[in-house]
Order: sequence, then C-alpha cells, then structure tokens
Amino acid sequence: MGEAHKHRLNRSPPRRTRSRSPNQNNRTTRNERSKSNQVQTYSTDLNKLKAQVMKARLKRSPELAELEKQLANAMGQQRPNEPAAAKKKEDYVVILPAVDSRGRRVMIGSDKNRAADAGKSRGDTGAEDDLSIQQMARHERETAGDDQADRDLVKQITRDSKFTNDLDYIDDNVARLTQPRRQKTSEQKRQDAIRDYKTVESTISICDLCFKQTETQDGATTLKPPDYPVIALGNRVYLGLPNREPMSDGHCIIAPIEHIPGSSLKCDDDAWAEITNFMKTLMQMFAARGQGVVFLETVVSTSPARAHHSMIECIPMPMDTAQDAPAYFKESILDASDEWSQNRKIIDTTMKVDAKAPANDDVRDQDNNHADARAAIRRGGFRNTMTAQVPYFHVWFDHYGGLGHVIENADAFPPWFGREVVAGMLDLPPTVYRRPRKLKESRDQRLDRADEWKKQFGWSKFDWTKMLE
Repeated sequence: MGEAHKHRLNRSPPRRTRSRSPNQNNRTTRNERSKSNQVQTYSTDLNKLKAQVMKARLKRSPELAELEKQLANAMGQQRPNEPAAAKKKEDYVVILPAVDSRGRRVMIGSDKNRAADAGKSRGDTGAEDDLSIQQMARHERETAGDDQADRDLVKQITRDSKFTNDLDYIDDNVARLTQPRRQKTSEQKRQDAIRDYKTVESTISICDLCFKQTETQDGATTLKPPDYPVIALGNRVYLGLPNREPMSDGHCIIAPIEHIPGSSLKCDDDAWAEITNFMKTLMQMFAARGQGVVFLETVVSTSPARAHHSMIECIPMPMDTAQDAPAYFKESILDASDEWSQNRKIIDTTMKVDAKAPANDDVRDQDNNHADARAAIRRGGFRNTMTAQVPYFHVWFDHYGGLGHVIENADAFPPWFGREVVAGMLDLPPTVYRRPRKLKESRDQRLDRADEWKKQFGWSKFDWTKMLE
C-alpha cells in the first residue's frame, strides 16, 4: 500500500497555488483607498455647494439659479464607484446619523478608529481600562458628560429592595451593583436609532431657529432658512433678527446652525469662536454709533425634549445706560434669588485677561493637566465658570464675560427675566418683554427686513463672515 500511494502521488500533477504578490496587495489597497477618497470628496463638495446655495439665497444673488442647477446636477449624478444596484436601493436603505444623549447629531465619519472600537463597547466590560485617552474624550463628547456607569449603578440600586446607603453593604454587594448592563441586540439598537432619529427630526421640524431640509417636486433636497431673518451665516453659527417685536432698534440674536437644545455651553470650540467673533463685531458696530450692548441667555430647562434651541440675544442701548448695566443686573439677580439658595446667587464670569493662560492642552499629560485645569478656572470666563447641566441665566457686558445665576426653581423663575431688567433700564412697557407680538412675515419680507438692518447699521464694514467665502 505504501509503494502504490507513493506511485500515485508521483503521477499526479503538482497542485498550483495562487498567491498575491506584494505589488498586487499594494495595488488593491490603493484602489480601496482611492474609492474611499472619491466618496469622501464627493460628500465634501456637495456640502460646500449646499452652503453656497444657502448664502446666495439669503443674499438674493443673481448666481442663485446657476448654483441651484449645479446642486441639482450634483445630487442627481451617481456617486463615484457606486454600483447601479446600490443606487436603486437608496429609497429603501436609510443610514441614520448617530445621536448623543443630548439629542445632538454626532459626526463620526472622520474618526479613523471607529471601526476598530466597535467591538470595545463599554457595556461589554463595564470599565474603561481598555480605552485610550482619545476614545474616552470622544465618548465624553458624545455623552455630553453623562457617565453610563453611574446610570447603570442607579438602575441596579433601584432594583435592589434591600439596598441601604451604607459602605459595608455596598462593599459586600459591589459585584452585583456594578454588574454591566446586558448588551443590546442588533434589532434593539436599530429600534433605538429609529426612535432617536424620529425624536430629533420632530424637534427640528417645529423649531423656528433651525435650517430644515426639504424636498422639491423633482426629488432634490434643499435647505430651508429658519423663520428668523438671517443677517450673516458662518460655518457653525449665524446672526439673525428676532421673529417678534424687538426691544430696541438693532435687537438681534446669535444662534448655532445645528439644533443644540438648551445651553450654548454645549457648542464646540469652533462654534464658540464664531460666537465670540459675532460679539466683538456687534460691539464695534454699535460703539461706532455711540451705543453699548448686553448679551442675554436664559436656560430654563436642560432636558433635550423640553429645551429650546440655544440662542443669545443682543440688545443695544445708550452708552451711559450700558455702563450702569452691571449694577442693574446685580441688584435684580439678588432680588430674584431665594434666601436659602444652595448656589452662589451671583457668579462672576469675567475672564481675567492678565491671568496666565494654560500652556499645556495635551490631555495625555496627566501630571500637568490638573494644574492647567485649575489655572483655567482661576482665569475665569463663561465657559470655565458655568455648566450646562443646570438651568441658568447669564448676561455678558462684553465678550470677556459678565454675571451668571443658577436657576434652582425653574417654575418660579420668569423666562423673560433678562429682558425685564433691560426694559426697566430703557423705560419700556411690559408688553415688549413679557410676551412680545410675533411678526407674521413671508420669506421675502424677512429678507427685506434683514437688508434694511444691514443698511441702517452698516453691517458690511464689520461682517467677518466675508473671510469665509
């Protein structure tokens, strides 16, 4: 048997094995990378074209028709390297955007490690030991500071009828109390994503400050401006006019383009850079007319379902009146505060310009990061002093800061508090600040009012958004 087996092996032809050469592997990798770059470039160009169409529509540019035609052609074309079969299924396959715990959409397309982190869910282990600093920072941005481990601990405590707030009991039952939550199935995750998406879309559909996506009769998707006259449009923030009767001549608002419910503290660094730019230019514009300004923000609710679109009001007033504004607001906040409030009644958020700015912003350097964090708090400023986790009222007297107040009883605190103080300074009737009359305007009327505001105050000389074009 052994000789026959050897003879049969010798007669059989050798088996051919196909193996890719290093050049073939490199060529395949380059092709895949090229396809990914083409799709990413297509998406980026499309977003830029949409922004150009929106700005041309707000400016009534004669190039609007040509830009809309280019946008329709770009959206009607087939994406690079996209098969026809996939294009036919676009009406049936919907990729829902990720939504964080605050109702904001999370931009995850630029994260290179997202796919690698997919199997490292915090629910799998209940710990963060296997996460890098960058992954933990991203998770904190997506959850807006809400720790899932704390929420899981609360759920375990509520299910334990014998729980006592005692360290010995917690130590004896630490394994059960810190048991990680059960991982959701794919269907449960799908239903959660659909529910969150519908919640966000329904909120945006009734929000007057949001840019809404609408479909035309030919199936093209366009952006509809908000129900507020838009003065200037940045990349993250825009300047507009109120849709109600203004308190004074020049009354305007600063709002993020993205639907951010509640506090402006939820905006990222880029959005806050644009907010600061608008504050500076508005102060310069009104100062040239001999006027001062105050910026107001009132956050009555921190719940994503109940909170309104984040908005900062800018109210101009005579310069001598604006100089007395800190005394007016300080006295009014003290009168509105409870006698036994748990928080400081008045929080000074003025940034100390002469204080040394933190030199180290590297979160991986744990030794120096704590010292820099304390230095940032000592330096002051609105973003280093206030928090988005509680309702508050804040007034800016300039872009460096102002006065803040934590609202402990939202039901008793009037949402028009800041406007009421300004009305007392300017001797205005209660109808102006309590429930101002809503202006019923068409789209053309809103554009006309925005153009009149620009001409009246000479906004073109101070418009910093021209640098973005």
